[in-house]
Amino acid sequence: MKIAYGTYAMPTLSLEEALPALAEMGYDGVEIFIGAAHVGAMPDQIDAARREQLRHLLKINDLGLPALMLAGGIYQPRPEDHQANLEHVRVCAQLGHDLGINPPVLATGFGGRRDDWDDIKHDMVQLLDDYAQVAEQEDFILAGEAHCSAAVDRSERIIWLLDTVNHPRVRLHFDIVHLFLAGEPIQDAVRALVPYTAHTHITDACRHDDGTFEFRLLGQGELDATTYVGAMYEAGWDDFITLEVSGMVWSQQDYDPIAAARLCYEALTAAFQQAGVPRG
Repeated sequence: MKIAYGTYAMPTLSLEEALPALAEMGYDGVEIFIGAAHVGAMPDQIDAARREQLRHLLKINDLGLPALMLAGGIYQPRPEDHQANLEHVRVCAQLGHDLGINPPVLATGFGGRRDDWDDIKHDMVQLLDDYAQVAEQEDFILAGEAHCSAAVDRSERIIWLLDTVNHPRVRLHFDIVHLFLAGEPIQDAVRALVPYTAHTHITDACRHDDGTFEFRLLGQGELDATTYVGAMYEAGWDDFITLEVSGMVWSQQDYDPIAAARLCYEALTAAFQQAGVPRG
């Protein structure tokens, strides 16, 4: 398995700054975030010359590109918003191709509210059917992310949704912290979800007695990263484990994106070593 880092955690750095910095730290890959709140991180800000430059930077720094992470969510009850999202993923898929991913994995949230699941789950199936058609046309894989506060928040719902859609272009963006926050044992979640997974995230969190939680940098919370890494390896995952830093963390005034990337790398590298999982 390999270690990647998401530029969602680096809102103030350009990709041209972030890529060599992450390679110098030892990362094997980078997940590129697409969103208006980050420096130069929208497709229309990455012209043909810049795409060629970024592809060159990825190559000379020996960085893989496991996915593009898109802001927003799949569940959009207004048809015009859904259509806008479909057009956006077309544009992002082309960016992924231009950067050298074949096929690109586009990761985004499933969306919706947790308590609305029973009311919207069949609507989500229809929306995902539309994404599957666009994914076939544009040659990409959509990876939907479960979230502890969203409609798709646990393994049971993930499996129902993806089994119902039943399309090879619609997969899971598996972020273990949300299953951890849902109270699922790490090994159980991994065994159940790896067969559906196209992309991963790992971050950390602390749970409080009143049911609230806060996200933290990996190694500064309660998630057992060693158990997770070992379980992923045993389940047959042989691709990237991608580190994420929550906006709850990077929006803090004293946040240092380079220091955070170093701390996360050290924590995940230690988990690999403790679990006896080889890199590569």
